[in-house]
Amino acid sequence: MANLNRIILVGRLVTDPEQRSTMDGLPMAKFRLAVNRPQNGTDFIDIVAWRQVAETCAANLKKDSLALVEGRIQIRSFEDQAGQRRWVTEVVARNVTPLEKSNSKELKIETGAPVTPDEVVDDVDLVSDLPF
Repeated sequence: MANLNRIILVGRLVTDPEQRSTMDGLPMAKFRLAVNRPQNGTDFIDIVAWRQVAETCAANLKKDSLALVEGRIQIRSFEDQAGQRRWVTEVVARNVTPLEKSNSKELKIETGAPVTPDEVVDDVDLVSDLPF
């Protein structure tokens, strides 16, 4: 039986995307998406984007932008400054599509050609390179 880890979300950015680079210079961006649940409130979901998607998100998305995010759920752990084990659940974005026009021009965030298995970043190895 094959496994499937895919999620599609539509929501508004809570803050502007925060762009950084790993020690190896790989661009990444983080932002939080507010997704409304019918009758039950709002979920705030952390999104991480890498490479071209990260650069384009940081350049074109702003707080309150409505966006569609397609990606996969990732759960990782790390040790905080106090030595405590912490767990993080986030969505690693593969595609991000703005759903509103900004400054009267339509934005498109594309990942380019389809990603082949050889190009997939195993971000488990990159976690230690994150500057935060």
